[in-house]
Amino acid sequence: MASDGNRFAGRIISILLSILIFILTCTFTALLLMRVDNVATIIRNTDIYEILEDTELAYYLVHQLNSLPFHDTEIELSDIEAFIQTEAVSNEIGGILNEYARAFNNNDLDFHLTADDVLGIVHNLEPELQDLFDHHLTEADNIIITRTLDDILDFNGLTISGIMYDAGIDIMVPRLLISPLMLWGVGILILVTLCLIFLLNTKTIPNAFLLSGIPMILSGLLYLTTGVIFGTYPDLLSGTLHSLSRYTAGVMHLVIRYGVVLSALGVTLIVICINLKRNKEAKKKTEKN
Repeated sequence: MASDGNRFAGRIISILLSILIFILTCTFTALLLMRVDNVATIIRNTDIYEILEDTELAYYLVHQLNSLPFHDTEIELSDIEAFIQTEAVSNEIGGILNEYARAFNNNDLDFHLTADDVLGIVHNLEPELQDLFDHHLTEADNIIITRTLDDILDFNGLTISGIMYDAGIDIMVPRLLISPLMLWGVGILILVTLCLIFLLNTKTIPNAFLLSGIPMILSGLLYLTTGVIFGTYPDLLSGTLHSLSRYTAGVMHLVIRYGVVLSALGVTLIVICINLKRNKEAKKKTEKN
């Protein structure tokens, strides 16, 4: 009787740990989505034209670029979108945000790009800028572009503290979300929970794989469904959610990707479970014969 009671308690605890795996996996994936390293991918999969269209910034940006003295090309918003979404430019923007994140983690809230920083970025992007303007850039042209960008965006005013104040964000929120310690902490909890599931099922290892695989599949399907609805079928949404979908298209691309990876991982664990059970049954049949 005591043995049956222990077995029943072990099953209940295993199920609870499986639910915990689902929660932790969803949390871990959400933290992965917030990594600054994802910025370049998000930019390349976001409809920037739709976001900027009919805004004052778009009008001012197009006007300023077309007013540059060294070219006579007519630049449109669609050209700017194509420029921003090139691999080199999106990676450069991601690098800038990485610098901001590094400064934030070092508590340097007054960090901002300097004119020299921007000029260095312009030098790095010369091939892409030359394609945009259809003009071979000189050093004088690069300096003009730097000044124009500074005039449009005011880099000296884009300090970390200033951005957070304008956005109304409490400093503790990004500190918790950006910190790698949070990601590592949740990852370690997932590993510990998986180990506990396997320890509780040492005599039934296939069940351990099943209890680990099911929450992985469910969390993957959750992210996959969310990504498909927001990213592929925004017309199914209404009101505020529909208006927000234009800003989250790039993020939803990543959500779908992570959903596929989690689902595939869960399926792999369940396939291992099925194979182990088949091998166990085959072994029993062999022993009987």
